[in-house]
Amino acid sequence: MQQSFRNLYKADDIFQCSHRLHKHSEKGTSVWHILKEKDCYPEGCISFDWKCRKFDQRRKCPRKKKHVGRDCFSCQFFYEEKYIFQPELLVTSVEFDHFRQRLADFEEWVDELQNRPIEVRGKIASVLPLLAGRQGARGLTLSCRGILLYFKEGIFRYDRFRDPFYARLSFNAYDRIQVSVDDEIDFTARLQIDRGRFLFIRVGSVEIVRPGDGEPIPAREIRQAKFTGSFIDGQPGKCLRCVYGMLIDDTTADGRSRPRRFLYCTRGVADYRFCPYRE
Repeated sequence: MQQSFRNLYKADDIFQCSHRLHKHSEKGTSVWHILKEKDCYPEGCISFDWKCRKFDQRRKCPRKKKHVGRDCFSCQFFYEEKYIFQPELLVTSVEFDHFRQRLADFEEWVDELQNRPIEVRGKIASVLPLLAGRQGARGLTLSCRGILLYFKEGIFRYDRFRDPFYARLSFNAYDRIQVSVDDEIDFTARLQIDRGRFLFIRVGSVEIVRPGDGEPIPAREIRQAKFTGSFIDGQPGKCLRCVYGMLIDDTTADGRSRPRRFLYCTRGVADYRFCPYRE
């Protein structure tokens, strides 16, 4: 019997966190962030901000650095600020107990899907560049490492998944399979949970079940998104749900436990409040 699942890792109606990284959130903070990444409920968590007195005064670093990093610890101008955050529960204790049971069932299903190739079906909603960021002398620079196919929902084996997911392709694979927006495709792949996102890797056996009306976007045009897009302050829910919005990891090794993640608009809209595109 076919089952239906939502991505409970991305549920944003269970917790709320006051951390500045969530200041643009239209609802709450994701279950993945609270229970998996930070594991901060109910005890809370401690956050440290690395600071520079020179930067605070809008002056240049004597070591010619552009941002505060791990190798700044010995500098006389370095200091850090400590913050304590306590997630707030947005539901009653009874409702939370019910949610924990649903989450346990969901994670059991995820465990069954992982670590093996599975059959996936979905309709391509957008074709995006796979971008990664790295801090350098000129700030954050982007590199394009492949293609991301974005789906709004799909079928994993026999079960329906009613939330967005992604499939990662190399440029060679993308040029070979020749898929486009609105194509409904079947493929086999391995599931990877990427900080709460459902990401399929090692994609193979791609078959177009129902072709759309569009033409494949040349890979060279997709590569140009790293020059034409814009970073967005915070992570507004509207942009996270948009086919043109994507999260980019800052892969700079600066001693942080997790890389920072930035929201990027491939259409170049810097202020989400004035975005002309619908979700």
